[in-house]
Amino acid sequence: MKNPAASVVVTLPAEIDLYSRQQAYDRLCGACASGAPVVIADFTSTRRCDTESMRRLLAAHEFAAASAAQLRFAIPPGSPVRRVLDSLDPDRRVPVYDSLGEAEAAIAWPRSSPR
Repeated sequence: MKNPAASVVVTLPAEIDLYSRQQAYDRLCGACASGAPVVIADFTSTRRCDTESMRRLLAAHEFAAASAAQLRFAIPPGSPVRRVLDSLDPDRRVPVYDSLGEAEAAIAWPRSSPR
């Protein structure tokens, strides 16, 4: 377990598609399995993410929960990636922040206990 008190930021590529989605998913799940209490998926430089790729990355939320980690997405408002996410996850199963800084700052707040 690597520094369980620290969050882990996973910077995602500029484009996530059929060819890169599994690698992005594996990186998120690997970070969740590391023992970090919070894993932040940094989409701030991602310009394109197709629907199927976003579905795959949303599935990392279940892996995170099973690993006792919280997965957060940092996605700028108005970005094409944010629109894809909004269409697939209107109930916000994964907390979404407008910037990496906001996602990191939220770490200071205590996490709620699992239900």
